Amino acid sequence: MPLPFLRPLAAASLALLASAGLAQTPPSLREAVDAAWALGAPARAAASRTQELDARERAAASLFAGPASVSGSYRSDRLGSNGGLRESELEVSAPVWDPRLRRATAQQVAADRAAFAQAQAAARLKLAGEVREAAAQATLAQIERELARARVRDAQALAADVERRVRAGESARVDLLQAQSLARQAGAAEAQADSALARTAAHWRALTGVPQLPELDAAEGTPLESPAVLAARAQVQAAQARLALAQADRREPMEVGLGVVRERAGFGAASETSLRLALRVPLAGEIRNGARIAAARAELEAAQAELEAAERTGRAEVESARAELEAARRAETLAAERERDAREVQALIARSWRLGESDLPTRLRADTERFEAELARARAQLEARRATARLNQAQGILP
Repeated sequence: MPLPFLRPLAAASLALLASAGLAQTPPSLREAVDAAWALGAPARAAASRTQELDARERAAASLFAGPASVSGSYRSDRLGSNGGLRESELEVSAPVWDPRLRRATAQQVAADRAAFAQAQAAARLKLAGEVREAAAQATLAQIERELARARVRDAQALAADVERRVRAGESARVDLLQAQSLARQAGAAEAQADSALARTAAHWRALTGVPQLPELDAAEGTPLESPAVLAARAQVQAAQARLALAQADRREPMEVGLGVVRERAGFGAASETSLRLALRVPLAGEIRNGARIAAARAELEAAQAELEAAERTGRAEVESARAELEAARRAETLAAERERDAREVQALIARSWRLGESDLPTRLRADTERFEAELARARAQLEARRATARLNQAQGILP
């Protein structure tokens, strides 16, 4: 969207903006982030990851620690005495949860779910930063294109005025050549601005899938704890849960079995059927779980170090962004003052040139200074908005 002081140029740039896909009703920054998020890998994988966590939660809530198994056996004395001995057995067995292990497993699933949610929030904030930056770059290219077009119009009008003066014998041909050279320079700058706008607009559409540009952050928001820090903290909690699970899981699950045995002692004897109950209790040992506990401890230490780094980085980013915003606001004030002075000087020199009191090089320098001052103010105004967006980003504020 054109900034307020560029509204007189909006009509002239409408055709360009329509061709670039940026002149339609703009979305909000939040809508642009939502659109970019929908295109990204984290959002597309979220459903499958949630299904995985749901399945793990159901498994931890079930009575058995794993799938049941069926086994069978058959015994006969045909290869020996062949006295008619026959025995067949069918058994169904299943591992059962150790109560402590079951609780630790459920707690790990809950910690992993919280870590996943925080990781999604951190990824969304990171994407919001990319969207904010892409919007700022495209907006700056749009403003520079508008000013470049205005400069071309002014330079062409001046060249036409000088040409009339040359024909009337009021100016030398060298003045016309200088004015035409300035118009060509303005045209070249316009072509470069066209290219920059096309490039940044294409990047914006690729990132968000939205052709229009949103407004950047207008004001500072209420500081929040950074999602990156929250995600790192959740990873620490998940690592703690994995360590607790490794310490609780010191042996294989117990197994209970229920079987039916049908046997016959010999030829002519009646077959007998009996019920068989079985219990298998594996013994605990350090050999089985020592490596897992050590690996879980190492993961926890790494997660704690990452949390400390995230906290330090977050504080540094907020301090840096705040200092950048203060500097940008000072630069915006100075740029506005420069533009005001340059406009006044250019108006006076233009009037003096029309009255024949100033030469053309002086007029051209004044025109160039006014254009550069307008461009500097436009950039400074946008940089102040960009710095506000970066501060909000550093403070964990989503659009």
